[in-house]
Amino acid sequence: MKRRNAFGTDLWKTVIVVSVLTLLFLAHAVYSQGEADKAKQILGKSVEAIGGEKNARGWNSRVAKGIMTAYYPGWGKLKANVSQFVKKPDKCKIDNDFSAYDHPFFYTYYYNCGQAWMVVNLMVRQSPRVTENLENFMETIDGVAYYYTECDSFFLMEEVPDDSLLAASEFERVGCIHEGDTVLFDLSRKDHTPLRMIEDGGAEITLFSDYRKVKGLTLPFHLKVYRNGALHGDHIWDEIKLDAKIDETIFEEDRPPIPDEES
Repeated sequence: MKRRNAFGTDLWKTVIVVSVLTLLFLAHAVYSQGEADKAKQILGKSVEAIGGEKNARGWNSRVAKGIMTAYYPGWGKLKANVSQFVKKPDKCKIDNDFSAYDHPFFYTYYYNCGQAWMVVNLMVRQSPRVTENLENFMETIDGVAYYYTECDSFFLMEEVPDDSLLAASEFERVGCIHEGDTVLFDLSRKDHTPLRMIEDGGAEITLFSDYRKVKGLTLPFHLKVYRNGALHGDHIWDEIKLDAKIDETIFEEDRPPIPDEES
């Protein structure tokens, strides 16, 4: 009889422990879901601040022209005229002409319906890295609006220290997770526009500033890109046009033969 009572007591202890653990798990899940909803809500304010999801994702073509200052190890500080031509969903041309300033070379990137190539001083080249970079460029072309609509989950980072680029009091940090990749956005507490995007575990950082209105959207005209802690590129756009007519023959320039998939 005592053995049975002892067994019953142990069983109830087990039930209580399991119940407590279950309640803690559910509370954590509810809390986490609440935090995720709050994070997405904050990100949603940012999307509204730049013009709303419909406008941010609804444009079909974009032409941007300006100046890029590049900082390449071994090459120093270089300047180029830059032009970007984008036609959704799968065509772009990015032209970087350094010969206009202080170095006698240029390189142009192309992406057309899954095929990518680059032209460096009249030589056509292809590589998996160029393809991957241009695919990612086209996939995430809508910026914060893309991550808001496509990401699997979201989270807030409450305690963020100051750094040499931005003061923590200026922004709220929201994390986005999509297919295992995490991207962080620092969003202005003043007007909710994105101030910074952090990728690859902090290896790549982009700062956004000089926001201007373009056909219903508020877009950054100044972008600074840092890689592994060093300034890599500084883009200043003179003009950005949305839904501008683009002669699609430019996406065929110097196009290599398309591989025969059946061979």
